[in-house]
Amino acid sequence: MSVTREAVLDYLKAHPEIFEEQAEFFHQVEISHPYSGRTISLAERQMINLREKNRLLEHRLGELLGVGETNDALGARMHQLTIALVGANRLDQMVSLVLKSLAEDFGVPQARLRLWGEGAANLSHEVCTPVSAELIKEASGMNHPVTGSVRTGEVAAWFGSEGDHQSIASMAMVPLRFDGQTLGLLAMGSDDGERFVAGMGTLYIERLGDVIAASLSRVLRA
Repeated sequence: MSVTREAVLDYLKAHPEIFEEQAEFFHQVEISHPYSGRTISLAERQMINLREKNRLLEHRLGELLGVGETNDALGARMHQLTIALVGANRLDQMVSLVLKSLAEDFGVPQARLRLWGEGAANLSHEVCTPVSAELIKEASGMNHPVTGSVRTGEVAAWFGSEGDHQSIASMAMVPLRFDGQTLGLLAMGSDDGERFVAGMGTLYIERLGDVIAASLSRVLRA
């Protein structure tokens, strides 16, 4: 009856003391180097494996630190915008602050705002231009920001004529909601098709919408 490889492995797992009792034997065992092809001891191979694992861990740690720094930077920009909006008391000031911050701090120069409802109807500003009932219903039904490729239609037209918005390859539509009421919609466009891909994480975009909506509610309900 032949002994299988699995049986040998199971035996070694069940009797780890053999590695201490036969330490010299395992030191003499030679196997191929994973890259050069030369023969090396089992101990050397273990060291190579450990170094590779350490490099992988260092790489992952670097990625995590990079993500943390990015999140810190985003948080700081969000905080800066929030403070600026708290100090504004007119619709034109708020809209200007939002569009300027999106362009300069968040790298989104193509952004459009639309507000609706009784409060918006009483204000004279481009962002209060009437929109369709269908769009209001669609935005009110959004549980979170919608991202993906640009669709033709009402929102795309905010960025200009058919020819003008062809340069926009991806878009994020953020419902502006405060106190359970949808006040409007923020549309952000990019010529990078990977900037606002479908299914991407939208936590910061959603928070951005919350900050903008909370600030605008003050002038819409005045």
